Amino acid sequence: MYGLPDRYLVENPIKRYSIGSSTPGLKMNDDGTLVICVSAKSPGGDKESNWLPAPSGPFWTVLRNYGPAEEIINGSYRRPEYVAQETKQVTSGGTGKWTGRLHYPQSRPM
Repeated sequence: MYGLPDRYLVENPIKRYSIGSSTPGLKMNDDGTLVICVSAKSPGGDKESNWLPAPSGPFWTVLRNYGPAEEIINGSYRRPEYVAQETKQVTSGGTGKWTGRLHYPQSRPM
């Protein structure tokens, strides 16, 4: 997770700068998918294990693949899109906050 425009690592309270298959406590969904919460504020509770802290402003992410599958090598793989998720938090001005989430389907064990 890098802040823009400088592309330096983003300081955060849990000192997490990346998230991946070796992240302790990462939780997969029952259907084999993985949801990564990308937000400036903690999603709280059991969702924090899949939280990648982000700055409150613009940021840049990198998807690194080690020992890539054929889909990566042949160029047919498409990374998951960020999906804005409405939360129950409301600012004093009445506008909703949102948290970006990556829905990552797993076709093989991580």
